[in-house]
Amino acid sequence: MAVRKWSVSIEEELASRVEAHVGDRALSGFVARAVDHELERDALTAYLDALDALDDEHGATPAELVEQYDALWPS
Repeated sequence: MAVRKWSVSIEEELASRVEAHVGDRALSGFVARAVDHELERDALTAYLDALDALDDEHGATPAELVEQYDALWPS
């Protein structure tokens, strides 16, 4: 897998906490997972905002319909 090297600046206190948590060798992997996690959170926020906009435009989904589809979802 191709990688790209970045240089980032982080507040000293946060850097110390991260280093204490992961050590020096696992830093790149930890940062990559953290960035990926934040991108997932941003995508989820955008999705939920879009759902809110649909509710505003079309009204809330009836509870019966939600229950019907919940029952179809595998446990």
